[in-house]
Amino acid sequence: MASPKIETYQGTRLTFQSPKFFDEVMQKLYFSIGGPDRIGSWKRPVHSVTISTEEARERFEEGIKAVLGPHEFMIFKRGEWFGRVGLGMRADDRQEFDHGSWIPFYGVGDGLKSKRIILGNPMIAITMLKHDITAGLAVPVEVLVSEVLVGGEKKTEVMYNLPSGLIAGINKDENLVEAVGKLDEKLERLVRWVCQ
Repeated sequence: MASPKIETYQGTRLTFQSPKFFDEVMQKLYFSIGGPDRIGSWKRPVHSVTISTEEARERFEEGIKAVLGPHEFMIFKRGEWFGRVGLGMRADDRQEFDHGSWIPFYGVGDGLKSKRIILGNPMIAITMLKHDITAGLAVPVEVLVSEVLVGGEKKTEVMYNLPSGLIAGINKDENLVEAVGKLDEKLERLVRWVCQ
């Protein structure tokens, strides 16, 4: 029987509160990372590539750049992170988990909206994966957008775990720490903008 390797590290969770309504925050997030019309389109230029060449990599990067939003992130389709996918995308193909739609069945959430969104950028991810393949456990990144009641008023919180704690919490390689630090900055910039 296999024995687990147990590693402990410290993580950091950031929560930004916005006075905006949930739907407004989601609209801004989709504006930056893309909606259903952009999901999967980054795969089209490389869909037929069967070997890894410089040309294939360039086509791959061109496909990514074409769909990145202004904050250099994009939303993902279910099962899309580097796997081959079909092209008939629908809005429900977005890599988001609408917790607000099912938790009321269990008397949780008071009818407030809550969605977990998976977003990323393979060209940022590779800057970490080349130093530690286990970074793949934390890329792409995720945010939780939740409606909250504050003093009887609905507001929105955007929460995420700081990527550097998840990715470089154990491996302190200088290059890895530098790469994930840039991801931390980009993700915070996106979340601050979404919450404005």
